[in-house]
Amino acid sequence: MNAFLYIAFFVATAFASPVKDEAIVDVVQDTEGYYKYSFVSKNITREEERQHDGSVKGFFSFLDDSGARQTIHYTSGAEGFTAEGDAVPADLPEVAEARKQHEVISEKIRSLLPALKSDGLVDEVPEVPLTKEEFLQAVSEVLNPSINVAVPDSPETVEAKKEFYKSFQSALE
Repeated sequence: MNAFLYIAFFVATAFASPVKDEAIVDVVQDTEGYYKYSFVSKNITREEERQHDGSVKGFFSFLDDSGARQTIHYTSGAEGFTAEGDAVPADLPEVAEARKQHEVISEKIRSLLPALKSDGLVDEVPEVPLTKEEFLQAVSEVLNPSINVAVPDSPETVEAKKEFYKSFQSALE
């Protein structure tokens, strides 16, 4: 009778143990920046490939709360990051407004730099119409009109700083 109880206990324990989610991982890479990575399990799948130019593309899928498989494809590169799939949330109104504001500010800053080409590269010999200080002042006015760029030190301030550092150095010795 006891033997029957022990056998029943071990059989029940074996069937009650959780099922492990086994995964298969595969990685291929070279020494020049390329890699291809894949991870496959019961609930999650992910594949990603990075090219020598730094661009990345891939996808991942998962089971959502209802048990439906969701897949998201993504790319990343010179044009930025994009993700597509039913599980990717749509922009909130605040995000859409922030994108518009970002474009307006970016266009204002680009207008300060006529040397920039549309592809984002700088001409060999750029025509720079502004000094560094003028450019920083103009950018600060675009980003936040109430913030001013620091005024360059006057000759008196430069001398005062030199004296301070000299006395500071002698105090350390």
